[in-house]
Amino acid sequence: MKPIATVGVVGAGTMGSAIAQHFVMKGLAVILVDQKQEFLQRGVGYMRDSLGEALQRGLIDQAAFDQILGRLHCTTDQTELAKADLVVEAIFENLAVKKSLFAELEQVVGPDCILASNTSSFLIGEIAAELKTPGRVVGVHYFYHAAKNKLVELIPGPKSDPQIVAALENFYAFYDKTPILVKDAPGFAVNRFFVPWLNEAARLYEEGCGSIAFIDQVACEVFGVGMGPFALMNATGVPIAMHAADGLASELHPFYAPAKILCQQVESKQNWDVTDTRLLNNGRDQAEVVKQRLIGASLGVAAQMVDEGVVDATAADLGARAGLRWPMGPFELLQKLGAAAVKEMVAGVFSAWKLPLPACLAEPGQAHKLGLQWVRTEIVGETGFIIFDLPDRMNPLGEQVMEQLNRCVDELNVREDLSKIIIHGKGKAFIAGADIKFFLDAMAADDLPRIQAFTEFGQQVLNKISASGKTTIAYLDGLALGGGLELALACDYRIGTRKSVLAFPETGIGIYPGLGGTQRAPRLIGVARAKLLIASGQFINAKLAYAYGLVDAIVEPVFDWRELAKIAIDKPQAGRSEASAEELAFVAFDGTLDHPLLAREGFEKQGKTIARKAPIALKTAMALVDQGFALKLEEGLQLELAGLKTIFATADARVGLSSILSGQKPNYTGK
Repeated sequence: MKPIATVGVVGAGTMGSAIAQHFVMKGLAVILVDQKQEFLQRGVGYMRDSLGEALQRGLIDQAAFDQILGRLHCTTDQTELAKADLVVEAIFENLAVKKSLFAELEQVVGPDCILASNTSSFLIGEIAAELKTPGRVVGVHYFYHAAKNKLVELIPGPKSDPQIVAALENFYAFYDKTPILVKDAPGFAVNRFFVPWLNEAARLYEEGCGSIAFIDQVACEVFGVGMGPFALMNATGVPIAMHAADGLASELHPFYAPAKILCQQVESKQNWDVTDTRLLNNGRDQAEVVKQRLIGASLGVAAQMVDEGVVDATAADLGARAGLRWPMGPFELLQKLGAAAVKEMVAGVFSAWKLPLPACLAEPGQAHKLGLQWVRTEIVGETGFIIFDLPDRMNPLGEQVMEQLNRCVDELNVREDLSKIIIHGKGKAFIAGADIKFFLDAMAADDLPRIQAFTEFGQQVLNKISASGKTTIAYLDGLALGGGLELALACDYRIGTRKSVLAFPETGIGIYPGLGGTQRAPRLIGVARAKLLIASGQFINAKLAYAYGLVDAIVEPVFDWRELAKIAIDKPQAGRSEASAEELAFVAFDGTLDHPLLAREGFEKQGKTIARKAPIALKTAMALVDQGFALKLEEGLQLELAGLKTIFATADARVGLSSILSGQKPNYTGK
């Protein structure tokens, strides 16, 4: 497949200009096309305003601002798209006009150029139906603001070439988008369940089940979102919600038709008054009714989609989190509430519309479709891959993730046709550590045995990786922090890239590495460097990690993770250097904040950094390194486990872990 270096975008409106902005920000050349110069100028104005915000916030400097816009070429001449490797259509929603445009594009672009539509209203199969080369046409549905919102729904048409679809999936992931694969169906995936959520809120208001302000409040509480349905309709445009509901109703069922009051609101050309506490039809605020119907409508439709094969549960949830910024998607919410309770809520909504209950909710034999696959396996030749697929959350290690990792390790370990296992995390992180919220929830419930059990099980899983008969490799193309780095240490080899960032941040948040970090690190890179990294929490790149011996090779980030199957490591720790005198001095560091080492000349920087660590965690971690290094690895790992309840019972642990979620600087008392 030809690499994509130049992208064409047709349509310089709000969406098209934002799509173009994303590409130029990622270093790609963009040809932006529209019918008139004034349309192009307006589109560039949108981009300048958006980039200007980034400039003011210090995210980019003036040189970067100029370079980004320097990659943009605007034209009214459609034939200039002949140079493009990918063309994204982002014009207004009119099927006849879109079909005509694609017929023209087919005559202009090269034979290897991919043609994509950002439509939200029409099937890709309809758009490509009369083309000579429908195999290169794919849907790429963006979400507002397209330059900032990570989600892109990839929609293959009935004749789309699977190789082109796979290439686009890799392309978007490589350039920091979050693509999900969706069947060519009305509403695609996210809008299919999100629009009924909005519409059901309007129905509830219309029926007198709550005021606008009350319904928004309940929705925020139940779904954990920052804006309720009425506020969101205002933000995205009330008419858009109505038109989207109309489109779904015309293709699917009257259930999707816009509420009468929504249509009236559009006619008024006014936003909803989100402070309005008035009730219609002599009604009253009914929190339970609002909760059940919002859940029943949205989760019921999500279950419908899974039944129909439109999208799987994992991708649907990722779409909700990445595209809508919901803290959890419909299926994770279903897990939280319980399938039986959700089934009852869905039945309550669907029965009123004579809609059948989705099979995955109604039939025990179909319930597996509701499962979330956050860790999965893939096979490429003689290589088994373990892929972490929570990119928006940085692939944290929690109870469910660890259980799935365990199953994946067992599955691959028993296969005689595999010679190696490669572990890869999607998105910007390999694994950015443990699930902090899990720790805090357990501590709040005074359930330290739960943390103990999780960590013991985690060590068992990592020991399986360490003892595997296959060659195990961690591909660290991003953040490998805390538990993520500990998992990598359990592998035979670690591969870094220019995106790699490695660290043990635990002593800075009131705890110590508990998944083998205090034991495997000194055995791999020596006591001095292990202590330095654990005590300081220093974030290091691949180059320094290579010199330390933490990574065995550095490669360019791969475009397609399947390419990793070809990687061979000639020599372990090929770049490891001798420890410096300053590094070796850390052998004597015992974790006390008044240790003479920290006052020595040349150690001011480390001393200042280490002084901000939690005293109990720091001292415990250094003792674990010293004591464990004199023991067998298995005995050292048991030492780590033995101190867990004590460290998580400290006030410092609560303060430190809470600081991650609050963003506030922790103040440790040594208690």
